[in-house]
Amino acid sequence: MVQQPTYGLRERRLSDSTVIELSGELDLLATTELVTSLDAVCATQPRQLVLDLRKVTFLDCSGLSMLCRIRNRLRGQRSRLLLVLDDPRHRRLLRLTRLSDAFDIATDVNSAVEPPRGRADSSEGDIA
Repeated sequence: MVQQPTYGLRERRLSDSTVIELSGELDLLATTELVTSLDAVCATQPRQLVLDLRKVTFLDCSGLSMLCRIRNRLRGQRSRLLLVLDDPRHRRLLRLTRLSDAFDIATDVNSAVEPPRGRADSSEGDIA
C-alpha cells in the first residue's frame, strides 16, 4: 500500500518574490521529501523567499529544522526569508523554541511582498 502525502507545495512568483505555499503536516516524512524541492528553490538565489505556512496543520521539530535550514542557506546567499503565519499555535511553537526572533514573520502574503512603508526608493531624493 502506497501512503499518500500529508503535505502540499505550490510555488509562484509575486512581485520580486518567490512564494512557496506549504500545506498539511510538516513532519519527518514530509520534510524529508520537501527538502529537495526547497533546496532547488534556494539554489535559484531568489531575492526574497516567502514561505506561506497558513495552511500548515501540523509542525514538529523536523519542520522547524527545515525552516532553519532554508533560513541558513538563504542568509549565505544574502537572500531574505519571510514566513507567513497566522496560526497562534505555530507562533507559540516558534516562541517556545526561541526561534521567533530568527525569522521575519508576516500575517499575509500581500504584506510580505510589499516593500515596507516609509522606505524610499533608492532613486528618490537623489539630486542631479
